[in-house]
Amino acid sequence: MADYLATGIDVSEFNGDVDFAALKGKIDFAILRCGYGGDYVNQDDKQYAANVQKCEAAGIPYGVYLYSYAQNTAMAKSEAAHTLRLLKGKKPLYGVWYDVEDSTLPEGEALIDNCVAYCQALEAAGYYCGIYSFLYWMTTRLNSPRLDPYDKWVAQWNTTLDYDKPVGLWQYTNKGVLNGKTFDLDRAFKNYPAIIGGEGGTELTKEEVLQLAQQVYDQNETRYKTMASLPGWARPSAERVYRELGLTGTGAPGDLRLNASETYARTLVVIDKVLDLITPATQPKASEPEQAQ
Repeated sequence: MADYLATGIDVSEFNGDVDFAALKGKIDFAILRCGYGGDYVNQDDKQYAANVQKCEAAGIPYGVYLYSYAQNTAMAKSEAAHTLRLLKGKKPLYGVWYDVEDSTLPEGEALIDNCVAYCQALEAAGYYCGIYSFLYWMTTRLNSPRLDPYDKWVAQWNTTLDYDKPVGLWQYTNKGVLNGKTFDLDRAFKNYPAIIGGEGGTELTKEEVLQLAQQVYDQNETRYKTMASLPGWARPSAERVYRELGLTGTGAPGDLRLNASETYARTLVVIDKVLDLITPATQPKASEPEQAQ
C-alpha cells in the first residue's frame, strides 16, 4: 500500500462541540457529516454549520459526508439535493462522500444505482465525490465496476488495510484520542487539496503548501527509521553493506538509526549485489562462515 499523506478525523453531531482550533497541528483535515437521508431540514446534522465555521477559522481543510437511507434513485437524488443545499457553493477540499452502510439499504444493482445517482448529481454541480463504507461491503455489495470511477473511503479498524482496489481515504480506528476526546481517525492517500483546488476550489496558502511538502518528505525520505524497520527484501543486504563497509549510525547495533527512504534501501540492495561481484570466489562473504577443515 502507498504511504498516506495526511491524517484527519471525521465527525458528526455525536462528537458534540469539537474545538478545531485546539486540534490545529494535530490533524491535517476533517470530514464533517452534513446530514442524513433526504432533503429535510430536520435531518441536517446539528453541528455541521458550526463545524464548517470552526474548520475555516482554524485553517483546517475539510470534506463533508451524508449518511444514506435511500431505497431507490429518487431518494438518492433527494439525498444529493440535501448535500448541495448544505454546501451552499462551498468547495470542500477533501471532497464529498456518500456514506453507504445502513442495514436497510437495498441489495444488488439497486444499491449501485443509488450510488451512481448521488455521485453524478454531485459531480454535475462541480464537486469531487466518493463513496464511504466498511471493508466487507466494499468487497461485496459495492464491488461493482460501475463504481470504479469514484474514490473510495474504506473503514477497517485495523493496523493494515486489506482493500485491493485504489483507495482515497482509510478510516483506521474509531478510538483515536485527541485532547481527551475520542474520534474516528482517517488517513488520506491522495493530496485532495491539490486535486480539488486545481479544479477551481480554494487555492492552498504558502503555509499549507509547505506543510504538505514536509509531510510528503517525512513520509518518504525518512520512511524507515531503523535497520529493524526495513522490509524483508532490504534488511539482509543493508546489514551486510553496513557491516562490510564499516558504516555506522546512531543507536544500538540492533536498533541502528537510518531515517532512510525506499530509494536508499534499494541502493543498499544494489551495493550488496556489487559486493557479490567483487568478492573473490575463493573468499567467503563476511556473512558466510568458513567451512570447518
